[in-house]
Formats: sequence, structure tokens, C-alpha cells
Amino acid sequence: MDSLHPFRCALKGIEDAIATQRHLRIHIVVAGFVALFGLLLGLPYVDLVLLLMAIALVVITELLNTAVELTVDLVSPAIHPIARRVKDIAAGAVLIAALVAAVVGIIILAPPLFRTLVASPLSAKSAMLAAVVIGLVGSIVAALSPRPSKSKPDQLSAISKKLNADR
Repeated sequence: MDSLHPFRCALKGIEDAIATQRHLRIHIVVAGFVALFGLLLGLPYVDLVLLLMAIALVVITELLNTAVELTVDLVSPAIHPIARRVKDIAAGAVLIAALVAAVVGIIILAPPLFRTLVASPLSAKSAMLAAVVIGLVGSIVAALSPRPSKSKPDQLSAISKKLNADR
């Protein structure tokens, strides 16, 4: 057996989740901008590690939420009150993780960002930070804008076909 097989399976799972889960893509885009803010602001390593841990918490809970939703859809394809509760609880975990990560991000990023913008509002660094803010807002708006999508059963059958083809 290939010793890299578990890693390949994990990477396929992450790839599948990114391809099919809009909220995960939004979290990843925001995470990239947060990391860019941290680097542009020259944050201490401890702050960067805290931001990385907050980002990881959100991505991990989003991946687990996706796994729970797929499992519930597989076990209970028909709408059932308990299935709905399970999905809502898993989504609640993502919401809590995202709120905590947002608070951590604000606590860490706001003071140095404010100091930089107030101390030298017309500097190149301030301009880069403003460009990052505009990019972040634009990315979130683009990610949230409606797109033509497949219906839920079509998505599930497409995922099922892809998983079966990989075996």
C-alpha cells in the first residue's frame, strides 16, 4: 500500500469541499486577505500564529460541517426534522468558529491598522492596505453574488459519481 495514499485521500477531500462549498471558498479568500494584512502590518509571530489558528479553526469546522451535511443527505435523502437539526447544529459550529475568528482578527489587526492609517494616511503602506481592503470587499461580494447552480440532487449525484470514479 502506498504510504502517501491517506494524504492523497485527504487532499481529494479538501479539493472536493473547495469545489462544492461556496462558504468554504469565502473563508479561504478572507483567510488569505487576513494573512496578507498580518504580513503587511509586520505583526509579531505570536499574532500571526494566533491568526493562523483562528483561520484553521474556521476551515476545519467548515470541512466537518460539509462532511456532516453529506452524511445526513446520504442517510436521510428525504427532508426529516432530525436531519435538519443535525445540519443546523453543524452549521452553528461553523458560525461560532467564524465569529471567534473575526473577533480574534479584529483584536489583532485593528490597532496596528488604525495606527498605520492615522500615522501616515498617504504613505505607500497605507495605499497597499487600502487596496487589500478593497480587494477583500470585492472578493466577498463576488463570492456572495448569485450564480446559476445545479439543484441539490444534481450536486449530490455529481459528488457521488466523482467519488465512485476515484475508487
